Amino acid sequence: MRERRWSRWVVVLAVLAAGCVAARSPVATEAEFRRWSGEDPARAEAFARFQAMLSAAGVGGVVPAYDLWIADRLKPKCLVETFVAPPDEDWPNIVPVPRFIRDHVKPAIGEVRVVSGYRDPAFNACVGGAPASAHKEFYAVDLLPVDRAVTRERLISTLCAIHQREGARAGIGLGIYAGRRFHLDARSYRGWGADYRRASSPCRANRVPGPSRGPETRKITRHHK
Repeated sequence: MRERRWSRWVVVLAVLAAGCVAARSPVATEAEFRRWSGEDPARAEAFARFQAMLSAAGVGGVVPAYDLWIADRLKPKCLVETFVAPPDEDWPNIVPVPRFIRDHVKPAIGEVRVVSGYRDPAFNACVGGAPASAHKEFYAVDLLPVDRAVTRERLISTLCAIHQREGARAGIGLGIYAGRRFHLDARSYRGWGADYRRASSPCRANRVPGPSRGPETRKITRHHK
């Protein structure tokens, strides 16, 4: 009888533990990053160089630098590491994105946090990313606004207006997904929605004119998912 009760408690604890993992915040913490970087001195050395690159480009501190190395937690089964270092040669690709966030996004909706940054080929395939996803070359991030007062409706109206006004000049693409999650990348000026098609862009649905030359479905599927 005692063995049966003990077995039941083991099952209950296992279920609770699994629930805690599933409920992990999509946003990284500095403590998590310190643990990860502390496991290998090369990680800390590379990150120091990455921070220096951001500062030299004038975009240090726009978002926590470790955010840009977060591994997307949308599909926990795909996670091998909680963070991943992009290849050094790809680091400059991301610079226009925090610049756009600094100059246009944060003044309108406040602080934002990165929930998806660089994806290596294996991780990109696991999460269902396109073979030529902008995340793979470190052009792209997915973000969430910190302020809960920024509703999905406010997010859409604000980002669409910003993108219409400033996106082409900056060469920034805007994707708006489910909830309050959105995507910015420095590949090109274009817009899309939850199914990665221009026609599903909330900017169009809300009668805010989007990019005058949006990508075709095939191009979205190949490059931006």
